[in-house]
Amino acid sequence: MFSFIVSAYTLWGLYEDGNLSKIAILFLLLFLSLEFLKTEYLKSIYHTAAAVFVELTIICLAIFLCGWKFSFLIPAAVCTFLHHRNKLSIYSIASILFIGLFLIPSNLAREYVLVCIFVFSLRLVTQMLKDSKHEYLEKIDNLGLLNLQLSKLKTQLLKSQQTIERLSAQNQQMKIATSLHDTVGHNLAALNIQLNAIKSLLEKKGVLEDTQIRQIISSCLQQTQTSYESLKKFVYSMKNSFETKEKYLSQLIENFNFCNITLNRSGDIENIPSHVFENLMAILKEALLNVAKHSNATQVAVSLESKPTYVRLAVHDNGNNKGEIKEGVGLMSIKLRAKSMGATVNIDNHAGFSIVVFVPMKSRREELQ
Repeated sequence: MFSFIVSAYTLWGLYEDGNLSKIAILFLLLFLSLEFLKTEYLKSIYHTAAAVFVELTIICLAIFLCGWKFSFLIPAAVCTFLHHRNKLSIYSIASILFIGLFLIPSNLAREYVLVCIFVFSLRLVTQMLKDSKHEYLEKIDNLGLLNLQLSKLKTQLLKSQQTIERLSAQNQQMKIATSLHDTVGHNLAALNIQLNAIKSLLEKKGVLEDTQIRQIISSCLQQTQTSYESLKKFVYSMKNSFETKEKYLSQLIENFNFCNITLNRSGDIENIPSHVFENLMAILKEALLNVAKHSNATQVAVSLESKPTYVRLAVHDNGNNKGEIKEGVGLMSIKLRAKSMGATVNIDNHAGFSIVVFVPMKSRREELQ
């Protein structure tokens, strides 16, 4: 802006002196073109210095051809260095202005000094306004960035709160499911086992020949079995929504601390049907409980194999219990669970104690049929 003002002032001075000509106007246009080029496109100090050198050359030619009024353009040309703000720029500006003041005619010296003061004052004010604008825009950008970060933190906080609420609800449901499984489920299983034992005793004594007694006992067995299966499916569906079968099995193995235990998995455990997996885990718990109660084993090996056509669970310990296998409540419970899912159980104590449960799996076509 100050370049146009100084150029207009120079043009007016040339007009008053009667030195206004086409070549003077041409010099002014060249000067203004270089000023525009410096302002809009030249950002490097070296490019700016080259442009200033060309401007000073044009000004010298204009002074030589059109008069000393063109010396007023010198401050406008060199003040471009001000925005670089280093000692070299300041020394260069001072040197050029001093040389100009030394060479200029005395009748124009005061006017030259006033033009210098005006140009540099306007330049400093303009630069201060630009710096203020830059700082203001930078603060706006920082504020926008802070707002964006705050929005992200707010979103993360809401997600964390929702996660905490969900986990709290899941924890409460897990406690309810565990309580149902450990109390009502175990009681129903024990009741079913006892009813089966009573049925066996009554069969031996011939009491079940009475149709009414047989119907009552069969009805009780059926109701307890149905209730147990319904509760088992409900509890396991709740547990299964919170943790994977792999995690459940790993935790069960980790919680066994009677002796060393190893786990060998084969196939995709997650594909085992829920009711089959629940029964197998109950059998595994019972088998490990038998190891802790009735065995002097130091090593237990657990193997779970999942295939599309079958699932096989094997529990083997290195205990030295020999002789006839006494079938207590634990082994009876294992056999009943295996029977409920159509599985076979093989129990052997010749080389340690082994329990192998083999569950044949129905194909998808058989299930549809």
